[in-house]
Amino acid sequence: MKDASISVMTDFDGASEVLLISFAGVGIGMGVPYFEFLKLIRDLPVQKMFVRDVHKSWYHAGLKGLSANIDQSVEVLRGIIAESGARRVLTIGNSMGGYAAILYGALLPVDEVLVFAPTTFANWKNRLRYLDFRSLFGYLRRSPVKTPKYYDLARVPGIEKPRIQIYFDADYREDAAHARHLAKAAANVQLHPCHVGGKHHVIKKLKEQGELQGIIQASIENLY
Repeated sequence: MKDASISVMTDFDGASEVLLISFAGVGIGMGVPYFEFLKLIRDLPVQKMFVRDVHKSWYHAGLKGLSANIDQSVEVLRGIIAESGARRVLTIGNSMGGYAAILYGALLPVDEVLVFAPTTFANWKNRLRYLDFRSLFGYLRRSPVKTPKYYDLARVPGIEKPRIQIYFDADYREDAAHARHLAKAAANVQLHPCHVGGKHHVIKKLKEQGELQGIIQASIENLY
């Protein structure tokens, strides 16, 4: 868990044909990002894969020890999915992990994407358009590898393929802008606006309210 050389962890026990891939966020203020959703989904009767970006590069610098960029990471993940034997795949993520869940969900592609307060663009044109100047973009700016063609998820090849469920705080301007930006570009995006206090904390509030596990379970059931 704390070994910075480990980017992917799998749990393929069980006979389920559904694979849930969890993409970790940046883990602001932490060292190595932890594997997100681990405790929440560990008992769900599905195959599981946990992915994290130890470079904190918005996944642009690849998965340490496995790949060096996004395109290589797609092939690595595609191979692990084949190893699992799963026939249907769900990606999940929060914030930067939400960006990755959508990005790889489109490029692989997967069947469904479930994300919370995702960042859906990082290019200056959209940041200026939506007045989003948050410090979180600094992680991408400092990345040793950058792939600008993936800065705007609305333009990613395959973005129209998976069902994309986005939960966000409608009272937090930046998160609402990112969610609606993608929904304008892709008809397969379903928005779930919440009112949880105008901060980047929608997943925390959903967990506190006892709703998060039910939301994840509903996305899994969509695949059967």
